[in-house]
Amino acid sequence: MSATNNKTAQWRLASIMTMAVAGAFILFVVIVMARAWKANITSNPTDHPRIEKLRDDLAADSGSEKIITELRNEDLALRKEFFRTWKILSNGVWLLLGGACVLAASLTIAISTSKKTPMPIGKSKGPNDMLAGLLGRVGIALAAIALTGAALTIPILTREVSTRAQAKGIWPGFRGGPEASGISPYTDVPISFDGITGQNIAWKVRVPLNGQSSPAIWDNSVFITGANKQTRKVYCFDALSGRITWDKSITAGPGSTKVPEGVMEDDTTYAAPTPIIDVENNRIFVMFANGDVACLDTFGKIIWQKHLGTPDNFYGHAASPVLWKKNLIIQLDQGEPDDKLSALIGLNADNGEELWRTTRPVGSSWPTPIIAPVESGDQLITCANPFAISYDPATGKEIWRVDCLDGDGGPSPIYAAGLVFAVNVSSKIAAIDPSGKGDVTKTHVKWEFDEDLPDTCSPLSDGKLLWMMAEGEFSCMDVATGKRLWNKNFESSFYASPVLVGDRIYLINRKGKVYVISAGRELEELGKADLGEACDASPAFAEGRMYIRGKKHLYCIEEQNK
Repeated sequence: MSATNNKTAQWRLASIMTMAVAGAFILFVVIVMARAWKANITSNPTDHPRIEKLRDDLAADSGSEKIITELRNEDLALRKEFFRTWKILSNGVWLLLGGACVLAASLTIAISTSKKTPMPIGKSKGPNDMLAGLLGRVGIALAAIALTGAALTIPILTREVSTRAQAKGIWPGFRGGPEASGISPYTDVPISFDGITGQNIAWKVRVPLNGQSSPAIWDNSVFITGANKQTRKVYCFDALSGRITWDKSITAGPGSTKVPEGVMEDDTTYAAPTPIIDVENNRIFVMFANGDVACLDTFGKIIWQKHLGTPDNFYGHAASPVLWKKNLIIQLDQGEPDDKLSALIGLNADNGEELWRTTRPVGSSWPTPIIAPVESGDQLITCANPFAISYDPATGKEIWRVDCLDGDGGPSPIYAAGLVFAVNVSSKIAAIDPSGKGDVTKTHVKWEFDEDLPDTCSPLSDGKLLWMMAEGEFSCMDVATGKRLWNKNFESSFYASPVLVGDRIYLINRKGKVYVISAGRELEELGKADLGEACDASPAFAEGRMYIRGKKHLYCIEEQNK
């Protein structure tokens, strides 16, 4: 045998062995994924029969600590299993695709090294030809198995179930969670409803204590906070009936009873920050105007609580906490810039211990920070006069800053189309490229606009268009150019931020009047609704339902004529 033929034979043998290993690997991954599939990953862990039975037992024996403990432990175990299985499927998709690529490459080499010169007419196929054909059929079959397994699993995995997830029944924080985009993944909610007549109102329940915090949703629970000068409470409402399933008072130790100055109980309130839910670990985090921060499980057990000091904030603290991995991040802006009191604080989500603290060169502010999934890595974006500043959420180290804001900061930033949008009344809206380092005021601002800017409502964008609500003046802008396409004056005041629901935008004014308009390049009004009472909180969404906190009641809005 010639050296060339010998080398070819070696390549053929190596490729066949690689194919065998890749094929066995694919079959193993498919088996593991099939077993995970049997765990019923598509179901909601809170719908499990064991959970339902314990809930029935608790309804029959209300207040039983034994049943509550069993329910808490069972729920936690099922959730852990749910996310473990989801991770198996998620990793399995990539492993299948990788195995298919290796199989395809080795199959190509095996076939090419098995080829011989064309056979004379009438001669039967030799062993090499039959081997090539067999290899081809086996390889194609295994590759098909790998790709089919990936294709079947991908639709499930596109329903994100991470801390950024907005899957079925999840609206984990202010404007939908850490990215705070204000975009609902659920589009089947009514355009018209009436809180007075009851049209499309599934239920409405009085909230015992006042607050501006928006609802946060996890499965069959809706969480909000309420407070006055003496009391701070977390409420859990049953999402289906509106019944208060539990409430818990928060008293985080020495100093927490001190009443912060400047809080307007009918405006900012003592409970303005929206809760944030850790859906993977069955926890909820809350903060109040007096500086109390607490972590509870979703059955109301306090895991930890601490007092950060009473904020020196002349309207009261309003920024909601943000969760990034194991970091609970608080934007605690207070006092004047020269006081050096403002700080960004990273707490250990497991126990509340301080991980890092970064002093901020700003005074009091009220926007909630966001997590922006920038291509180079997640960034924590903050706004306060005069800076929009980006930080590393793992360490609190500053990445970049832009001098673009003025006045009392209320609107939170947003991230869309690869840009950060920072805005406040009496200044401008700036479209910022987040790829820079240091002071990028002169180099990374793509465009600015300085008319009809909001002082409270956060902006909204679908990546192509951007909308802003400024004291009743609603504007639509082109994201790429910053050109205003249209604007309309609704002649009323708004605190609730606009939300995008499919191809519709919902606007709720302070009197509870709701306007539904088309999310397009031309203004089109689609409908009106009426909550029936004043409203300053932003809405939350679940499948088929919208939850709105009014001045006195929590509303569940759902199409009643299905």
